[in-house]
Amino acid sequence: MVSKSTTAFALAGLGGFNAHGAGFLDAASKCNVVPDLVTATSGQIIVLAEWLQEKDLEKSLVIPELEHNPTAQLAIALSGEHGVFRPAYWEMLERWTTFPSKGNLVEAFFDRLLPAQLYVPTRPAADFSKIAKVFNDERDMGIVFNAYNLKTGRAVLFGNLRAHNLWPRKKSNKAATRSVGEMDDADDELELLPITAEAIESALWLSFYGFHHLPQPHLVDGAYSRSCIVAELHKFDRIFVARPLAQGWLDKGGPSNWFEVQDWQTEMWFSASYKAEVDALNQINGLVRTGKLKDPDFKEVKLIEIAPETPAGFFNYFIERKAIYKRAYDQAIEKFSSP
Repeated sequence: MVSKSTTAFALAGLGGFNAHGAGFLDAASKCNVVPDLVTATSGQIIVLAEWLQEKDLEKSLVIPELEHNPTAQLAIALSGEHGVFRPAYWEMLERWTTFPSKGNLVEAFFDRLLPAQLYVPTRPAADFSKIAKVFNDERDMGIVFNAYNLKTGRAVLFGNLRAHNLWPRKKSNKAATRSVGEMDDADDELELLPITAEAIESALWLSFYGFHHLPQPHLVDGAYSRSCIVAELHKFDRIFVARPLAQGWLDKGGPSNWFEVQDWQTEMWFSASYKAEVDALNQINGLVRTGKLKDPDFKEVKLIEIAPETPAGFFNYFIERKAIYKRAYDQAIEKFSSP
């Protein structure tokens, strides 16, 4: 059983908006709010590791010369981001100089003309090992993050030892000694696999890296399936969700051009799973409140969201901005200060 007055953080990662989670975490430190457990997806995995190491999150994310450079987005798209990814130019040339050995020649042509692999990840292997060590060495705070299994269409969850003691179970927590390949039951989505360097790398594998050189078979960034891990947190008294996307486009009346449509589609993509999880949590709250759910593993949970009021913007998915950091920081300070 989880003790009373417990707190969980749920961090949603999104390229160009990871400063949102950074501002939230710095506000938590300022207000001396220490969670019992933190869930993180995608880029927030890196932000969380740096927070646990007490690094300057704003300085590590926001680069002023890029933030105020109107051509920076295009420059990163064409040349990559140092230490993170590079364009797959050499890989493209290799495809065109290699004759397809078998299969449909038309498909092979389009695989070369419009390949899935646009960039190549360049983070050193030591970075993934360090993050895994930071998470596994954390004794007082549960850490959970996710990946997405392309083969099964289900989420895969990873957690440290503290998280195993806090996480809900449908059956025995047998996943602690199992591998990804052994997870074959629908109930296994609740189970936590051990945190390894390969798990970290898989959880950060973006779609534009392609799907032929995955760190672990079938596993990619979990945010494509579950942008924010909330549903399993029903045992906690309160959940703070740092979510970098607005609830909708109501104040604008909807997208008005192609770029805004692309932004809207991206926001809806990442919002769909989150809204389903929150709806499930609200349903549990209702059942507990009316006395229809009396299982001691469930309680009425207070959900506190830290989210922007306006849409993201199509040209903001590469560059981290101070305004995003500060807005999340200020909003989180207000939320943490409220009774």
